[in-house]
Amino acid sequence: MARQFLVRCSVVGALLLTLVAPSPADEAIKKSAAQALVTADRILVIAHRGDSKVAPENTLPAFQSAVDVGSDLVELDYVHTKDGVPLVIHDDTLDRTTNARQIFGGEKIPVASKTLQELAPLDAGEWFGKNFRGTRLPTLDQSLDVIQRGSVTLIERKKGDAKTCYELLRSKDLLDEVVVQAFDWDFLADFHQLAPHVALGALGHDELTDAKIAAVKRTGATVVGWQQDQLDQAGVNKLHDAGYRVWAWTVDNLGRADELADMGVNGIITNIPKQVKALDLAYEKKAAAVAE
Repeated sequence: MARQFLVRCSVVGALLLTLVAPSPADEAIKKSAAQALVTADRILVIAHRGDSKVAPENTLPAFQSAVDVGSDLVELDYVHTKDGVPLVIHDDTLDRTTNARQIFGGEKIPVASKTLQELAPLDAGEWFGKNFRGTRLPTLDQSLDVIQRGSVTLIERKKGDAKTCYELLRSKDLLDEVVVQAFDWDFLADFHQLAPHVALGALGHDELTDAKIAAVKRTGATVVGWQQDQLDQAGVNKLHDAGYRVWAWTVDNLGRADELADMGVNGIITNIPKQVKALDLAYEKKAAAVAE
């Protein structure tokens, strides 16, 4: 009798586990679109500041071109304006990529010293070429609208608090659709607290030490993006052993890109995405071999 009771309990328990335990399909559904891309078994081609050899960096034309050539992700940088709007530009001053000197009559003017309205007249394209005259500095909001239509945005925070970026992505229902990265690991930890499911990348440079690899853990990042000339096979292996995907920045030499592929990196950040994309078949084979 006792044995029959135990058998019945085992059967019921098994049925309950079948009903309650998530299936592999359920687990796949839980993984966000961005996380699924990040963990794909192939090497990702990531356009640095958009297609920045074809169009002025960090502008809508550069982003559209990067999407058009099939970039897996399109990277951009942002800082905050005086009135707290995330504005897409790499530098925290305006001189290099706009006509700010002409408009404002000064040098090394911080982005954060001007409101979005004050920055609106600036030309962010003519420095690159006359055919881009009239190109404006885009907001992060505007940039997301362009990139997300055909790719995935890799948002690099240069200056600004985590909550502002989080709230923008939440309002646009994009928290599961983008990757956020930064050199500031405290920012990443703050963002991870706000949204633990968002795909994060911890950026670094110089020597890749064991202490740095250990420190990434507190950020919540799943990707480590490292200075390409500081990456070697031992470093890539250590990062993989620690459970991280490895992206190399910024790689414009196709020979070096091939070397990094042989090492097993998972992503190449480049200013020439079309040319690197042309190596994709070789990369897929190498990435598959690394995954095995």
